[in-house]
Amino acid sequence: MSCEICPIISNPHPEELRLRVIEGEHWVATLRGNDQTLLGTSFITARRHVESLSSLTPSEQLEFFDIHAQLERAIMQAFGAAVINTSCLMNLAFREEDPEPHVHWHLKPRYAEPIEFAGHTFLDPEFGSYLSGSYPRKIVDDAVLNAIATKIKASLS
Repeated sequence: MSCEICPIISNPHPEELRLRVIEGEHWVATLRGNDQTLLGTSFITARRHVESLSSLTPSEQLEFFDIHAQLERAIMQAFGAAVINTSCLMNLAFREEDPEPHVHWHLKPRYAEPIEFAGHTFLDPEFGSYLSGSYPRKIVDDAVLNAIATKIKASLS
């Protein structure tokens, strides 16, 4: 198996580029295009292929926390998220015989109340609980994704 993430980072599709909200030396923060159930759901992905958190350099570690803080504040300001759940799972890579995980983080904003944005209602199906993933994904069109990315970028400080 080869890493599924490296080609996306090194040779991004134009859609990937328009969903990028922060670009650092070591990390890229990208809006998740295929699931906006939790408005502002994003990834922060290492630019280099690194397979474990313990393999991150001190510079990568510091930049991750800076980008995470910027993105968390921007999503909270833009949409009123109550909290941002952050996880680094990498489980899917280990379904393969020869896994090649790539360090990336999932950011899932959580909302106590429904959020109205760009003509859609975004409802956190399990607020106050661990996300089971048993709810249907909310997939929005490109215009809505662009509006979400634009609002997050405008809220960056």
